[in-house]
Amino acid sequence: MTQGSGPLIRAARAFSTAWNRLTRATSTAARRIVTGRSAAGVYVDADNALKNATVWACVQYLSRAVAQVPWRVMEEDPRSGRVPRPSHPVDWLLNRRPNAEMGAFVFRQTLMQWALRYGNGYAEIERDNRGAVFALWPIHPERVTPFRRDGGELAYRVSNERGGYVELGAMDMFHVRGMGDGAVGLSVIAFAAESIGWAQATELFGATYFGQGMNPSGIVETEKRLTPEGLGALREELKQLYRGPKGERTVILDAGMKFSRLSTQPNDSQFIETRQHQVEEICRWFGVPPHKVMHLLRATFSNIEHQSIEVVVDSITPWARVLEDEADYKLFGARNRQGLYTKLHLQALMRGDAKSRSEFYWRMFQMAGLSPNQICELEDMNGFGPEGDVRFVPVNMQTLDRATAPPTAPAAPIGHNGGPQFDENDQDPDEPEQEA
Repeated sequence: MTQGSGPLIRAARAFSTAWNRLTRATSTAARRIVTGRSAAGVYVDADNALKNATVWACVQYLSRAVAQVPWRVMEEDPRSGRVPRPSHPVDWLLNRRPNAEMGAFVFRQTLMQWALRYGNGYAEIERDNRGAVFALWPIHPERVTPFRRDGGELAYRVSNERGGYVELGAMDMFHVRGMGDGAVGLSVIAFAAESIGWAQATELFGATYFGQGMNPSGIVETEKRLTPEGLGALREELKQLYRGPKGERTVILDAGMKFSRLSTQPNDSQFIETRQHQVEEICRWFGVPPHKVMHLLRATFSNIEHQSIEVVVDSITPWARVLEDEADYKLFGARNRQGLYTKLHLQALMRGDAKSRSEFYWRMFQMAGLSPNQICELEDMNGFGPEGDVRFVPVNMQTLDRATAPPTAPAAPIGHNGGPQFDENDQDPDEPEQEA
């Protein structure tokens, strides 16, 4: 897509944006934060859930994985098969610059992390005066309310910062849905609130335990009555000795005093084991293997490569299909007579080591599955020009065209000493005639 930069073009784009874009950017102060209190006593919502390290790691991994791979426009050609269309305007939006404020990586990561936290990621599809897609503008999920119009068609009501709202039809809203009920995805954070709240409460307990040192769930007994001044002095002495992370200090009690502990030690309540279990529990909610959030308790070097391939197939591919299906229908139109579609290339996420890649390329090269130029492209290297598009097969490494060509007819036999052709029944003039 040619990106002009002249003053007339910039003015035309500014006018088109002002004319065609319906929603506007909203500051975070206008967002509606919905909270919920878990049974552990901790409020959990889509924002403060990210304070948990496992939630952050799961959202970060899935959103980055989808955002980093190429997303190209392809065309089904009856003669050439699947053909990339890098010059198509939609290819520029999906792979380079969806709008004037962000690149493709940030755009995809934004929609994905919204879909993971809220169950839905939204972006307005801005079109030019011809109806072609011009830009994609993310809209925070808390501003969007899906609804049905009187005719039953799906639409979206988007609130604006200064009051009021605008309505967008389904074809003008790029909607990334998580698992849910039809048109609306379900929030993982809302359903996992108890698991996340438990993890946050455990973390808060650990921080408070070290912050208070002795964890003042204990009593100091004395046989003598203390004066108010003595009681205050004892209280201040214990606070100075045991408050803070350095809790292994000795206290000296006089006047027949003794200390009785009422609280449970972290080791007795299996604090570390609980924290490890919570990592696995939250990973189940997001469908992310624990080793992808740096929880390597049960990972080994013998199975880590296969687990990396498994997470692409089971965790990332479903989200890729959601993005592809939404783009194929809404960015090319319902009729799409050219047979265009989009493809997120996930092969880059399943790259093995250099030895495994070279063995794969060699086998594909021998069976004419890959040309030299295609191998160079997969390795992000320059090709060999048109000569590198030729494919080979194992018979003396000849070209595929020659291997599939029909065999040529054998040359006609010639006479002795390079003379004219003769029949085997003809008599050699140099030999004597044989009697019958």
